[in-house]
Amino acid sequence: MAKVKKVNENFTLSYGSREADSGDTVMDVTINFDNPADDSIIVHRLNTWLKAIGRNDLTVGYVERKKG
Repeated sequence: MAKVKKVNENFTLSYGSREADSGDTVMDVTINFDNPADDSIIVHRLNTWLKAIGRNDLTVGYVERKKG
């Protein structure tokens, strides 16, 4: 039987905004997560990040692919 290698995954999403004139931080948002159990967790994390950065008009969802 072939040996199966475990792969660890780490995701980092980041967003930063600064005042144009002063360079002061307006907002920094970073989300990190490891080894999501399934795609629904990734979708949830991406939507949480989009909401945190004020992109309420954008959402992540599933795309159904035709087999064949």
